[in-house]
Amino acid sequence: MKKIWLGIITLVLVMGIGTSVYAAEADKGQSWFEHMLPFAKKMHPDLTDSQVKDMVNNCHSKQGAGKGGMMDSTSGRGSMMNF
Repeated sequence: MKKIWLGIITLVLVMGIGTSVYAAEADKGQSWFEHMLPFAKKMHPDLTDSQVKDMVNNCHSKQGAGKGGMMDSTSGRGSMMNF
């Protein structure tokens, strides 16, 4: 019985620490787009920052270039492998 309680306490502690670290990382003030911009510039060196931002917004929107929310995981279609 002690092993079960020790396991539960350990799980709660690990989840609490993980949540704190995630919240601290997400609160640094840098948006996802600003963080990914250097990588996008490597992939598309001929585009300006505003063109890259438009491309990202187009891919994430439900009406984007006929993709139907290509990057939107909440569209109810399941994941990429249709699970």
